[in-house]
Formats: sequence, structure tokens, C-alpha cells
Amino acid sequence: MKKLQVGFIGLGKVAELHLAGCQDAEQIQIVAGSDTATERLKHMAKVWGFRGYRDYTEMLKKETLDFVCICTPPLAHRDITIQAAQHNVHVLCEKPMALSVEDATAMIAACDDAGVKLYYGSSYRCLPPCMQAKEMIEQGMLGPIHLLLETSIGGGGPDTWQGLGPHHYPLGGPGGSGMGLIDHGIHLADIFPWFVGHRVEAVFGRGNYSGQKPATEYLTMVFGNGAIGMLVYNDATFPTSTPYEGIFSQGASWDVCGNLLRGGQWDPQPGCIHVYGEKGALRIYHYANKLYFCDSAGIRDIPLHGRPNPGHFGLQMDSFARSIIAGAEPPVSGRDGLRALQVILAAYRSHETRSLVCLP
Repeated sequence: MKKLQVGFIGLGKVAELHLAGCQDAEQIQIVAGSDTATERLKHMAKVWGFRGYRDYTEMLKKETLDFVCICTPPLAHRDITIQAAQHNVHVLCEKPMALSVEDATAMIAACDDAGVKLYYGSSYRCLPPCMQAKEMIEQGMLGPIHLLLETSIGGGGPDTWQGLGPHHYPLGGPGGSGMGLIDHGIHLADIFPWFVGHRVEAVFGRGNYSGQKPATEYLTMVFGNGAIGMLVYNDATFPTSTPYEGIFSQGASWDVCGNLLRGGQWDPQPGCIHVYGEKGALRIYHYANKLYFCDSAGIRDIPLHGRPNPGHFGLQMDSFARSIIAGAEPPVSGRDGLRALQVILAAYRSHETRSLVCLP
């Protein structure tokens, strides 16, 4: 079986999870990695057994790569994507795709012009509970979808709250914490329309800004079929969850403060997505790897297959590799990443204008 040669650009914690998830990947081989932090680069190259480069442009010139996986902060995504396209290398870009519609559009155009594929790293679509939920929705088990909901509220109060900082998100622009609207909610801005099968038509919301005090973030999405999607986030307060509401997680997950919890541990406040339909409803523990379905017959635990976090990152990269080998369109394209970004940025415009923002 042919294995595609892959290079990583950016070797922080997110890249480490990707690499861990790729251990079971069937169609890729990690051959190179790049990071500007010398000690981090040496460590990662030794642990994962690839050739290391401080300059990603040197890696693009010297290596024969089929695609790169971009795991840097989003501000660098545009330049890296354009450079990779110019070297005839396909691109898998992590979320958020960019920080402006202009940058995301330029990335898509550069890849289109070079004839290379741009895969948007919507990793939630590869999590087993989300994949199974999508299948059940498509089979009509929930009937028409009316409401989708995710909340993430807790933390240790404002004194312990930490934003991602200007190295991730430039001061004054969209920002906040790793569990906020721009860094986490972008996942839901992608998979909610994927679940519903309709695009977002209008948005009302509010997001945090980099370098400013945190506030409650929220996003209400109105879909083409009339369904509503709602996100509510605040990790600068305190949780009200009681101990029995937790779950024994079967996959790695992040708590409300953005701390990584390894699989096989008790998660006292597991992230979950609620999907409510006319015939049934789902509770999706996307990282804890559990799925519950409730209808007129009662509630039941749905069996799952696949690779829980971090294995879903390997599944994501295998999926991209298959599209390259087959000469097919990526299952999740740069245009999907652009649409998710447009939804999130519309929440910021909504707050600034105190109005409902309609999307084209």
C-alpha cells in the first residue's frame, strides 16, 4: 500500500497529539517536521524519528512531500499555505483556517491556482461519536432537526483565567482562551451545519477579544431549514456541575480550562453536544467517546467504532491521503473552513452592531 510522505509545520502540543494519533495511520508516513524553537524541534525529531528543520521553507525545498500538516498559530496559515502550494505540496490546515475572510480566500485561491488540494482540519468530523451521530441523522432516526446545543461553563474564576495570547491571536482581534468561540467554537460552526445538512443563514452572538478581559461568549446560528444552533462559553467563572454528572472518558479530552485529560480517566465536566429532532435526540460526548440516543422507546447507549482522540487525527490524515491518491476532492475542503470562519466572525460583527448578521 502506498504511503504518502508528510511534513509537519509547527510542533507544539497540537502537533504532538496529531503525531500520536498517526501511529495507526495506514496511508501516511511522517518524514519531516519544522519549528522555530530549536530545543522543541530537536526533542520532537528524536521522539518521532523524522528530519527536523527550523525553517519550513527549507523543508519544502529539500523534502519530497505529498502534503504538509500545518499546526502553527493561525496568523501564519496564509503564508505557509501559499508557500506549500508554490512547491506543489498539498495542504492540511488546522483550525481556525485563518483570522480573516481575506486570508482564507487567498489560501483557497493559491491552492486552486497551483492545482493542489486544501484540506480543512475539521477533526470533530472524525470523532467516532460524531461520525455515528451523522449516520443516524442521515438515516432519519431523529427526524427533522430543530435544535443543536453546546455549553462550556466553569473554570476557577477570572483570577486564574488565561487567554491564548498574542502569539496565537493578535491583540485587539478575535481571541480569548482555548475553550472560547474562535479557538473551540469554530469546531461547532463546522459540524452543526454538517449535522443539519443546511448552511448557516444568520448569526447573533458575541466573542472575546485578545488581550481583553473575558466575558460570556455566545453564538446563535439560524440554519436554512429553520433549525437553531446555540453555543454558550465562559471559562472565567465556576462550574455548577455535581460529581455524578461526570463520565469515565474513553478518549483524551480537554476540560473547561483547556487542560488535556488523558483517556481512561474520570472527567468531572465532559464536553458534550445535544442534538434535538422531531423523532429523537442525541447526547454526543465527542471526546469521552460516548453516544446516547433518546426517543419514544427510552434512552440507550449507542455502540461506537473508530479511533477516539487522539486516534481521530490519524483518521483525518488517512482520509486526506485517500483523496490525494484517488485524485478526488477532499472530504472537508478549504471552503468548509472559510464558511466556519465566516460564522464565527459574524458573531463579532453582531455584537459590534447589536444586530442579527445575515450570511451570503
